[in-house]
Amino acid sequence: MTHQWDEFSKSLAENTLPRRQSLRLLGAALAGAFLSPLGLGTASAAGRDPCKSFCRCSNRTQQNQCLAACRACNSDPRRLCGTCGSYACCAAGKACCRGYCTDLASDFDNCGGCGNFCEAPGPYEYGACVDGHCFYTCAEGAVDCGDYCADLDNDFDNCGGCGAPCDDPAPYEEGACVEGACIYRCAPGALACGGRCTPVNWDPNNCGACGNVCAAPTPYCIQGVCGDCPPGSAICGGVCTDLMWDSGNCGGCRIVCPEQTACAWGVCEGLTIN
Repeated sequence: MTHQWDEFSKSLAENTLPRRQSLRLLGAALAGAFLSPLGLGTASAAGRDPCKSFCRCSNRTQQNQCLAACRACNSDPRRLCGTCGSYACCAAGKACCRGYCTDLASDFDNCGGCGNFCEAPGPYEYGACVDGHCFYTCAEGAVDCGDYCADLDNDFDNCGGCGAPCDDPAPYEEGACVEGACIYRCAPGALACGGRCTPVNWDPNNCGACGNVCAAPTPYCIQGVCGDCPPGSAICGGVCTDLMWDSGNCGGCRIVCPEQTACAWGVCEGLTIN
């Protein structure tokens, strides 16, 4: 700035410059006078400590911890993760997601970006985040059926081939896929009588065994034995029913206990929830 004033003063003293040239020198001198403080302010701003600008903690201990973490990050606050008192410096290539440092290239819950969850893998499937993208592959022994993976040896809905479900089991029957074939068997308490699974524990025509018919005076099948209804029971719908504990026939046939109650000694009582 001193240089512009010297030139202007010299021109006035010598009176050798035209008026327009003198005005130019005056303008340069004035511009230097006004802009010099601004230039100093800019230089000062450029030298401001980014860590101190970032760390605004409520007490000295937390402030010092924040500053130390920022210094460990080469004074780059963008790599800090956490809150006052618990800031940490994320390593290069990692990002801060929900308060912790993570690798967006491999984090299944932050794949390619914070909060970008990969969908949970389906049955017989593995999932992983690779280079910021969600990838899925079939588990060992499973087959890719297009939109899903299936174990063709054991999958009831894809038994022996993709999209080849087993038929639903009949009453008192269980079904399974075994080595790619649909297998059916009678459920516990049932026997195959005449090609059909029958509950021999209470069927009066097959009581305890196929073809064992219960006749008077013991026309009812109770736990696989022909007999009359025991004390406290009644014939409800042709079946001996324990009226003391049956919530569908509590104290009498077709007396159903309301929700949140159960039959106890022939009376519907409220359930106790611990």
